[in-house]
This record gives sequence, structure tokens and C-alpha cells, in this order.
Amino acid sequence: MYALGKQRLANAAKAMASALGELCVAVCLVLTVVLGLGACTPGPNAEPTSTGTTPRPSAGGEPTRSVGEPTGWKPGAGPGPFPTKSPSKAQSSEGEASTPPPLPTSTAFERARRAKEILAACIQGELTFRPPSPMRQGETREFVLHVTMGDPGVDHQQNIPGTNPVQTRAPIVCEEMRADLSGPGMTIERAGNPSGEMLVPEQGVAEWRWWITPLDAGRKTLTLQLFATAEDGPDLSLETFREEIQVDIELGYVLNALVKDWAQPLGVTIPVLIGAIGAILVWSRSRRRKAKHAANTTPAG
Repeated sequence: MYALGKQRLANAAKAMASALGELCVAVCLVLTVVLGLGACTPGPNAEPTSTGTTPRPSAGGEPTRSVGEPTGWKPGAGPGPFPTKSPSKAQSSEGEASTPPPLPTSTAFERARRAKEILAACIQGELTFRPPSPMRQGETREFVLHVTMGDPGVDHQQNIPGTNPVQTRAPIVCEEMRADLSGPGMTIERAGNPSGEMLVPEQGVAEWRWWITPLDAGRKTLTLQLFATAEDGPDLSLETFREEIQVDIELGYVLNALVKDWAQPLGVTIPVLIGAIGAILVWSRSRRRKAKHAANTTPAG
């Protein structure tokens, strides 16, 4: 009886051991399946793989390039081989802040600020010239202008041609100035610097010169202007002085040129020509007077 009970216990232990073994095998199979599925499922940060057209590179060797693979990719140079797009000039590179385009310097605010700076450095100077009136039609004469910020010097007026008295003005003068001379019915040519811009000294003068040729007879107007300019920054021209100069243009030059070109070769001088013209006028008036007197004294038929 004791032996039979002992045998039953041994059989039960074997059956339990067999069941435990089968259970362990089943658990291992389940774990294997679960782990295998997790390894095959890509994570959220996993990188894409090529679609079978590119063979897997062997360990230690270079990968075989497929058609369409970018030529600039190298092993170890980051995830690839995938095509990359370089940032254009309009796009900023990753990690770099975009730089705004530079603002224009010649804005209205900048011009106003620069004009204020220029005028703040200006002072009351001295301007000198000789009026060219009177002139003769077709005659060419030089017009000279002197401007200074301080002392022009004692003898500077001797360099201003002409016979008229020197005219002096007290305009606003800056360090850098431009002088313009214009007028209708005249040909005016600037001598020297074509731009007309000069630095005005404190000792001595800045000198501008023009050649004037009247085209028509009568009273003409020359307009003289001074502008303060800027050497740097916005292009500015600030008018600080303007004067209109009256010039009387005579016809004597035309008559003199006519005599010189045509009458002198024939031995005729200006007094002779004027006397001949006067004699013709006197004879014409006398003839008309006689004709009028004869008409008044004719007896009635």
C-alpha cells in the first residue's frame, strides 16, 4: 500500500514537470513572436530605407551606387544616400538668421538731416563781380565771380576783368559751393571745372569764370546763383544766393563786323558809312517835303 502511494506521487510529479516544460516553451514562443514584430515595426524617428534597388553594403566596404543616387554622398556623411536640396540665395541656411536688405541712404529723412548739417556749418561770406553791361550783340566777354568765407585779399579785384565798378554781396557761404550763370538770348560757356563745384577758403577766394556771347539786341537778364553742395552722403544742392543782373545789348558790334568784312576791303570806314546813311536819310526827307509842298500849291484848273 505504501509502495502504491509512492508511485502515484512520482507519476504526478513527472506530469507536473512535463506541463511546466510545455508552458515554458509556449511562453518562449510568444516572447519570440512579440519581439520579432517589435523589431520589424519602424519607430517614429526611424530613417527610411531604400526600396530594394540599392543592395545592402557589405561590412567595411563602400555601397554600390544605384541609378539616381546623388554623386556627392559619401559613406559616413550622414543619412543617405538620399537627394538633398541646397538652400538658395533667397533662403537662409539652417541655423542662420536672415539678413534684411540695406535701407536706402537717400531717403527724405536722411536728406533733411544732411541739409541741416550742411547749413549749420555755413557762415556769411563775401561775393564779388563786375556787371558786364553794356555789351554788343555777338561780342564775347569774360564774366568772373569771386567768393570767400573770410578775407578775400587786397588785390583780388584786379583779377576781375571789366571797366564797371566792382559789386560786393554778403551771401551765405558754405565749405563746398557751386555757382551757376544763366540767361536767355545768350550763349554762356563755363570755364574750368565742368561741375562748377569748388571748395571755398577762409583766406583767398574761390573763382568761377564764364564766357558770355549775346545773341540778340535789347535788355537781357543774367541769373547768378550759389548752391551749397555735399561731398558725401545724398546728392544735395541748397540755394543760398540768387541775383538777377541786367545787361543792355547794343547793335554796334553787328555794324562793326559788317564794315570789317565788307566795307573795309572797299576803302569805306565807319564814319564814311554813317555819313552816307545820314545823307540818304536827309535827301529822302527833303524829297518828301518838296512833294508835299508842290501838292499844296498846285493852282486849281
